[in-house]
Amino acid sequence: MEKTVNIELKKYELPDDSEYLFTCAELKAREYEFIDNLKLDRMAGAKGTDDFLKILSETIYAKRMNLIDDEKDMDVFILKSYKEIVDFLQDRLSGKHKVLIYLLFMEEYLHDFKLGLKSLILSAELENLFIPLTFSYHELIDFLKKESVDTNSGNAGIFIKIISDLLVLKKELQNEAELKKEKKISFRKTEIAFERKFISLVLEEIKKSGSSMLADYLMHWIDIQNIKNMNRIKYSGDDFKYSDFLYPGGFIDYGSFKALSSESPDYWARAFEKSAYGEIAIRGIHSLYSYDTFFSFEKNESIFNLRFFDQIKYSVSNAEKIFAFFLRKKTELIVINMIYMGIKYHAERRNIEHKSEFLNES
Repeated sequence: MEKTVNIELKKYELPDDSEYLFTCAELKAREYEFIDNLKLDRMAGAKGTDDFLKILSETIYAKRMNLIDDEKDMDVFILKSYKEIVDFLQDRLSGKHKVLIYLLFMEEYLHDFKLGLKSLILSAELENLFIPLTFSYHELIDFLKKESVDTNSGNAGIFIKIISDLLVLKKELQNEAELKKEKKISFRKTEIAFERKFISLVLEEIKKSGSSMLADYLMHWIDIQNIKNMNRIKYSGDDFKYSDFLYPGGFIDYGSFKALSSESPDYWARAFEKSAYGEIAIRGIHSLYSYDTFFSFEKNESIFNLRFFDQIKYSVSNAEKIFAFFLRKKTELIVINMIYMGIKYHAERRNIEHKSEFLNES
């Protein structure tokens, strides 16, 4: 009998939060900013970067066109846009909901914290790789130079709690470096350990905020990362134990993944077929083994994430609506950047057109 994973999406009826009435009304009025499907398709069909930029100039992003150039491409443009989102959320979200900034920019914060740790251990200047959102590179390094931080204070925010975990890992790496002397240090195992702690901490803080929908969103996100990573390890043939890289806290427990670990990719696709992740798993696995790309996993994950919030689009005011707005905004920025880079580096036309489907199908 085949093993199957049965995860279904819940339905949510969210109460309105009067604290966010003005903010949600403002964001409702800003929905005109989103690039429509026709323009996205035109961008994907652009003959060159000049043609792409001409179409982009017809959107809300026209005011930032001067930030795009051949040397840094759209890097500065994207960073400024991300920073604007973070500043807005910092200003508008109440204390218990500020963790949503970490949820929205999960990958970016993971990158920054790991970069800071690596920079300190290797005594290397890595500021050019840093993504400044709510703190600077040097602020992070200064914190990591401490021996400890006080997490017992009632005012200790998520940043301090994350730093506390990093300081423990710092000591472990320093001990490893001392034992190995001049031998090369492997950061990957430490990075995975931090990722697991970071995600668990964010989930804990979101549950404290009282939003079961956003907690479930992160639990789905954890499941999807685990499905992707399970396939990545299988495909690459890396010698990783599943217990080493699976993130805890999702809806799918470790035992279910372990039960599938020795099975074939086709078996995995069938196992997830009737779950909420069916489309992600089936299309992703087919694309990975047919075309050697994880693109389908990424695309269908984004579509899943955006659709997750469809059922609350008619609610009036709550933190979930604010998060959903900026999730779409961030996804849009990622998509236009991928289209631009695909055009610049002469990717196959069909591959570029696939990028717009992140939003067209959601």
